[in-house]
Amino acid sequence: MAGNCAYESPEMSALLGGTLRPGGFALTDRGVAGCRWSAADLLLDLGCGTGATVSYLEQKYGLTVVGLDPSQKLLATARKNNPDKEFLLGSGEAIPCPDESFQGVLSECTLSLMTDLPAALEEVYRVMKPQGMFFITDVYARNPEALEGIKTHQFTSCMRGLYDLKQLQMDLTDAGFETVLLEDHSELLRQLLVKTIFEFGSMQAFWLKTGGACAAGFQDALKMCKPGYFMMIARKVE
Repeated sequence: MAGNCAYESPEMSALLGGTLRPGGFALTDRGVAGCRWSAADLLLDLGCGTGATVSYLEQKYGLTVVGLDPSQKLLATARKNNPDKEFLLGSGEAIPCPDESFQGVLSECTLSLMTDLPAALEEVYRVMKPQGMFFITDVYARNPEALEGIKTHQFTSCMRGLYDLKQLQMDLTDAGFETVLLEDHSELLRQLLVKTIFEFGSMQAFWLKTGGACAAGFQDALKMCKPGYFMMIARKVE
């Protein structure tokens, strides 16, 4: 990942809490219900951060989850808070696990951080068992024609990786997945926007605080994209 990592900033943690995503665990609960995972299943949390979801899924649902993240800093916190859980250093583009290891994969506001989306989708498909479920929550552009304007900003935030949702669905199909469920939850993003402005005075001030000088002008380009938030469940076609 190029540039500064906004997710490692204390401001981001204070704003988003342990989950580091809009809505906390609200959509995670919907995903578990929709994917119908059981205690017999082994899951992968792609971009586990500080391990909040790994811990939550075990405590609430009795699910066994392996965490994967490219950040040594975030993984150190995850391992400290969850000494009995398994956390791996690695990226979605190169998952350090054998083929067909997991019944399900969660990617909650992390797929947009991948530098090579096709490679990441190929890897998720590889490590997933036949008919496995892929649970995704992430940001998308309601005005995808404006996406080129944010790609010049070199810092790591899911907002920089906004999706053209139709293109993402085509990419998933090409990778061997079929969409089972797609829901819009942009209200969670709007709630976060209000909270951020209250905390920092403006979105521009927030991005400069978390992304540094390379985030200058980012909010103006972001507004043109009209960000939204979605939840998706896809099944591995086998």
